[in-house]
Amino acid sequence: MNIQTFQLFCYAVEEKSISGAAKRAFLSQPAATKKIRQLEEHYSTSLFERDYTPLLLTAAGKRLYHYAKAMIENYHDSVEAISNIRNEGTHSLNIGSSYTLGEYVLPEIISAFQQKQPSTHLQLSISNTPTILSDLENRKIEIAFVEGGITNQELNKRVIAYDDIILIVAPGHPWAGKQIVPNNLTQDRLIRRESNSATRQIIEDHLAKRLNTGRIKQTLELGTTQAIKSAVQSGLGYGFVSRLAVRQELRVGLLSEVQVSSIQIQRPLWTASRIQRFPKDSIGQFTAFVEYFLKSETS
Repeated sequence: MNIQTFQLFCYAVEEKSISGAAKRAFLSQPAATKKIRQLEEHYSTSLFERDYTPLLLTAAGKRLYHYAKAMIENYHDSVEAISNIRNEGTHSLNIGSSYTLGEYVLPEIISAFQQKQPSTHLQLSISNTPTILSDLENRKIEIAFVEGGITNQELNKRVIAYDDIILIVAPGHPWAGKQIVPNNLTQDRLIRRESNSATRQIIEDHLAKRLNTGRIKQTLELGTTQAIKSAVQSGLGYGFVSRLAVRQELRVGLLSEVQVSSIQIQRPLWTASRIQRFPKDSIGQFTAFVEYFLKSETS
């Protein structure tokens, strides 16, 4: 048996079908079926209940899945470890991040990290949280930094900081530097993200506890945090954004923060990596860098 056969078996378990496993392994369904039968012949037992759709594991199949997953993880770890030895003197780390951290925080951290670790090549991918976590699970990246929650119990994960979502206006706005009450939010245009934005959902959930959001008649939807910042700076209205995304503008006075009584919006920032027996040193080193930076910026 080779590692590809065990991988195919795991795909069949996860997809609950041979056809789904075949697609993931880029095989025809007959070829995938043949390999599963060869695996059953090798162990002299059935691994799946034949008369059920979706596929159900037998007791032997459940036990083998546990070992097959471990074998695949160990195989990939060994490939990575030997590759690092072959390329002694050069190191790489593939990082994935959701938008706020990837666009407004990590570039600065990467620059500082590479000054201390010049031999480490860092590569950053930026996307939404579900895509980044999928990339981590599928080994496209080695470590993830995201704003959304993580439900996969097979990942190393923890909260490394908390991010405040704050109300911003242009410096000349009547609210600039002041504290307002929730009802004041109905008096100007709300500039917000598109309807499927996780950040927008967090904001609206908090506002709904203190305000009938249907009374906010003037709204403008934009697709990025950067677009919201620019629109607010131009005086088109107010917006709620991550403090991390506007820390430079607040420092130099291009934008102004407004306190809203009884409304405080905060979200956790997570890091996640695959569970490995021998993780790369650079994963821990870079995570420590990120954690130190975030705590200094959010405390």
